[in-house]
Amino acid sequence: MARSDSMMWFIVGFAQLIIANEIEKGFFNMLFSTTGGSSLVVGLYVLLFIARHSEEFSDAYSKFEKSELKRDENGSLTITNGDSTVKKGMGIAIPASITFISAIVWLATL
Repeated sequence: MARSDSMMWFIVGFAQLIIANEIEKGFFNMLFSTTGGSSLVVGLYVLLFIARHSEEFSDAYSKFEKSELKRDENGSLTITNGDSTVKKGMGIAIPASITFISAIVWLATL
């Protein structure tokens, strides 16, 4: 989840930088430029910190939040993962593509 959380910080940061480029002068330009840049820094921090310390956080939360309880052929209950690989992939691919597009738009408005 940290990968998509950092992507959300990146999306918010690039959106603020795009707005700051459109305003051109004044207090709001400075405000959006500062908060947009700091949002990018927070996104980078979240991405790197969680990637570096992922094994420390692996036992800190319940991994059964999206699991399903099903009966197998023997009649015993088994816990299976509720998320498919497609859902997991889309959860990363969509924010990553939006981040990439917003970065290109921001660079085009400089």
